[in-house]
Amino acid sequence: MYRSPFEVTLLVEDHPCEVMKIISLTGLKASVENVKLGEQTTDHIVSFEKEIGKNEVLKLKSNNVKVLKLSETKVWVRTSGCAVCRILYTSDVVVEKIKVLKERTLLYTLLVPASSSFKEFLTKLSKEGVKVTVLNVSEISSAELTKRQMEILQLAYKLGYFNDERGITLSQLADKLGVSAPTLEEILRRALRKVVKYYLDKH
Repeated sequence: MYRSPFEVTLLVEDHPCEVMKIISLTGLKASVENVKLGEQTTDHIVSFEKEIGKNEVLKLKSNNVKVLKLSETKVWVRTSGCAVCRILYTSDVVVEKIKVLKERTLLYTLLVPASSSFKEFLTKLSKEGVKVTVLNVSEISSAELTKRQMEILQLAYKLGYFNDERGITLSQLADKLGVSAPTLEEILRRALRKVVKYYLDKH
């Protein structure tokens, strides 16, 4: 079993997400670049492979969700959140990437701190009737990220610190963690450097 943080790629079928249904209605290929999970709502930044016109935007808006066109190929979509989004919000995992393969089939790339967290996450999905296939698991060496660094990165991500419009400031995040802002900045800098090195070495 994996004791240090690991990255996992999941194929999720029978997905109940409204956004995925909406994307399929446009007939265009798309991927979800970013997801901000909340208790009541879920925000998705959806990137289309081709330029989207007024008709596609109208199709998106006709589905009882909030839609804002960000660019010729990108939209922001807010929904009330599905069962999978709620599980992601309450689970100890970090969403790295989501790719829509077809209406109810998605490819997820997740960062997971421990095997126990992952098992609990899979159990919750199974109870919701979601079919999950683990395609790949790769361990991140404990020499790369410490447990504390992983915890801080997860919290920063979940609270929107890395979003374009930050959901939380460095000082606010430092207060939650009980450390000074300069200390937190240094921890984040070191952790992010390790993460970047990990991905550059991998790719």
